[in-house]
Amino acid sequence: MSLVVKKFFVSPTPREDGVYVEILARESGFFAWLFALLKLDPNFCLRILYDKVCYESSSIFGFTKVIMPIHSVSSIYFGTVRPWKKALFWFVLFAVGAYVAAQMQEMAWTFGLTVAGIVIAVLVFILNRELTIGVNEVTDTPYEMTLKRSIIEGQEISEQKLEEITQIFTAILDAHKAHT
Repeated sequence: MSLVVKKFFVSPTPREDGVYVEILARESGFFAWLFALLKLDPNFCLRILYDKVCYESSSIFGFTKVIMPIHSVSSIYFGTVRPWKKALFWFVLFAVGAYVAAQMQEMAWTFGLTVAGIVIAVLVFILNRELTIGVNEVTDTPYEMTLKRSIIEGQEISEQKLEEITQIFTAILDAHKAHT
């Protein structure tokens, strides 16, 4: 399930509440946005503090909150997925239309559908990428968020920001190791 970011904070120094990283997200889509206006939206939150990691998920049916001491987190990870299959689908769809137009000797339509297919496929490939960030507990239980671009909220997280989050997390772990 893809999420869009509602609120994002990352800093090597904590806020006044002790949070170094906070990602608050909701399900993507127009109807999910409408539910957000009514405060009925499913929310997901990942917070990293000096001594713990908090992961929350909620919906109109209830909520789950996991609080992991920093030492019970075995790994933090992030990555990017580009929707090449979706882009290929759109290109093939327009290519089939262009082939039909070519069979009907409609060269203007053939050219137009081919160019449109290429443009749409490239836009889908570039604009629909998804980023994943997550933590694994020592029990190998994953807590992750798959994020995509939000037009409504206007928030987007880059790969560089996700890398910064992992660096902050690693620095916190190193600081704990130095004190033990």
